[in-house]
Amino acid sequence: MASFDTLCGMLMRVGRGCTAAALMLWCMGFAAPAALHAAPAPAVPQTASSSEALDLLPAGTLVAAARGDSFPEHPGQIEAWLAGHPRAPHVNLLGGGYWLHAQVRHDSRTTRWVLDPNNTLIEHVEARLWGSDGSLQVLRSGYTAEREYALHYGKDVTLLPGVTYDVLVRFDSRYYASVPRFQVLTKAAYQRKVLFENTVILGSLGAMLVLGLFNLFLYALARERAYLWYCVQLLLATVAWAMVFQLPAELLGLRELRLHYVPFYLLPAASSMFCIEFLELRQRLPAMYRLHRWLIVVSLLLAPLAVFALPWAHSVATLLISAWLLMTLTSGVRSWLGGYRPARFFVFAFVALLIPALVILPANLDLVPDLIDNAELATLFGGAVEGLLQAFALADRIRLLNRERDSYAAQLGEALHVAHTDAMTGIANRYAFDLALKQRTRRLPGADTTLTATANAEAAVPLLLLVIDLDGLKKINDRHGHGRGDEFLKAVARGLRVLAGEAASCYRIGGDEFAILAPRRLEAQLQRGLAQLESQLLSDGFEEAGISYGIAHWSDEAAVHDLVHQADQAMYQNKTRRKQQRSAGVAAA
Repeated sequence: MASFDTLCGMLMRVGRGCTAAALMLWCMGFAAPAALHAAPAPAVPQTASSSEALDLLPAGTLVAAARGDSFPEHPGQIEAWLAGHPRAPHVNLLGGGYWLHAQVRHDSRTTRWVLDPNNTLIEHVEARLWGSDGSLQVLRSGYTAEREYALHYGKDVTLLPGVTYDVLVRFDSRYYASVPRFQVLTKAAYQRKVLFENTVILGSLGAMLVLGLFNLFLYALARERAYLWYCVQLLLATVAWAMVFQLPAELLGLRELRLHYVPFYLLPAASSMFCIEFLELRQRLPAMYRLHRWLIVVSLLLAPLAVFALPWAHSVATLLISAWLLMTLTSGVRSWLGGYRPARFFVFAFVALLIPALVILPANLDLVPDLIDNAELATLFGGAVEGLLQAFALADRIRLLNRERDSYAAQLGEALHVAHTDAMTGIANRYAFDLALKQRTRRLPGADTTLTATANAEAAVPLLLLVIDLDGLKKINDRHGHGRGDEFLKAVARGLRVLAGEAASCYRIGGDEFAILAPRRLEAQLQRGLAQLESQLLSDGFEEAGISYGIAHWSDEAAVHDLVHQADQAMYQNKTRRKQQRSAGVAAA
C-alpha cells in the first residue's frame, strides 16, 4: 500500500504540473492580441455532400464582431466589409461575438438542407444566405430563438444544385462550452440525427431521474445516508445536463444562463458526500476523507462564479470536475485494493464516466480539438451508465451489510446461548432459570394485557417447580476424584434432559443442585423418571448416588422466591427422610 500511495502522489503531482502548464498556455492564448486588420483571402466554395455534414468554420473566414455591426446589403460587399474587421484565429471560449463567412454549393438532387449551429451553447445566431441566382434567405437561431427542431438549433434552408451560396453568420455568446460548429447537411440526415440524439438525451435524463427517486425511496426505508447523497448526486446531474441540453428553455421558456452551471458546482460536493459514506472513507482512508472534505468546501465557495462570473464559469467548473473525478476514482481504487469489495462497481461506474470525460474536459479548455461529435452527449450517456453501475455498487454494499448483520446475529445468538448454558453439563444454567421465572411472573393474569393469545394460553397452563439435590457427590469426589464427580453430574444432566423432553425445561442451578420447570400434569411421570434415573446411576457404578427432590406447585398469588423456598423445603424433607431410611436399613443389617 505504501508503494501505491507513492504512485498516487506522483500521479497527482504530475497532474498538477500538467494542469498548471496547460492553464498558462491557455491564458497566454486568451491574452494574445487579436490580429490586425488584414484582407481576407478570396472565399473558395465548399461542396456540400448528401452523405455527410459539412462544417463551415475550418475553411471559412472568421472575424471578430463589433457592437452595432450589421450585415452588408448585398454579397458583392462581403469581401470589403470583412476586411474592415480584425481576423480571429479562433473562437475564444470565454465568449464574444464573431462573423463567419463561407461559400457553399452542391450538385446533388436534394434541395432540402439544414444549417445547424451545434457542439456548444450559442446565445444568438443570425445568418444570411445569398445565392448566385439572386435569392436571399434569412435565419435566426440560438439559445434565445424559437426552435424548428427540439433541443437543436438547426434551421431549414433551400440549396439548389449548381448554385453558389455566400453564407454569412453572426454569432455571439457570453461563453462557449466548446468550439462551435456550423454544419450544412441534408434535412433527412438531420432529422435522423435529431431523433437519435433526443432519444439518448431523454432516455439518459429519464434513467438518472428514476434512479435518483428510487434511491430517495430506499433512503426513506433504510435511513442509510449513502442512498440520500447518491439521490442528491443523481438529481443534480439530471438538472445540470437538462440545462446543458436546454430542456428548461424548451419546456418552460426558462432562458437564464446564470443558472446553467450552479448544479455542476454543487455536483462534486454531493458526490464527495456519497463517496465518503459509501466507501466509508472516514474509517478506511482518513487522508482521502480529508481531501474530499476540502473539495466540498471548494465546490461551495466557487458556486457563486456560475452567477457572477459567467464567462469563467464553464472553465472553472471543468477544472473542478476534473479534480473531483481524479479524487473519486483514486478513492475507489484504493478502497478496492484495500479489500472493500463494493468499491469494484464504484470504480467501474466512474470509469464509465471518465472515458467520455477524458475527451470532453481537455476540449472544454481548448487544449485539444474536439475528438468526437457532440462529446457532451457521450458524457451524458456515460453519466447514465455511471448511475446504473452505482446502483449495482449499492446493491453489492447491501449484500455485504446483510452478510455482516447475519454474522453478528449468529455471534449474538451464540453468545446468548453461552450465557444461558452451563459449561459442564450443557443444560441451562442458573441465569436461564432466574430469567424463566421472571418471564413466567410477567405472564401471570393481569400482569400484561398486550400478550398474544398464544402467550396467554401458555401462561394459563398450571406449572410445578421441581428442585433436585444430588446425594453422594462428595463421596464420589473423595474416593474417585473430581473427574469422576464431573462424569456423575453430566450423567444426571443427560438423564434430566431426556426426562424433561419437549414439554419441560431442566436447569443446573448450583454445584449439585438442579431444577425442572414443567406442566403440573407431568408430576407423576417426573417422579417415576427420577426413580429410574437414580437406579440407572447406581447401575453405572456411581456408588451411593441418590436424587433428593422437592416439588412446589405454581400459585398465581405466590411470589417467585416463596415458590423456590417451598420447593427447597420439600427437597430437604425428602433428603432427611431418605437419610433416615438408609440409616434404618444399615441398622437392620
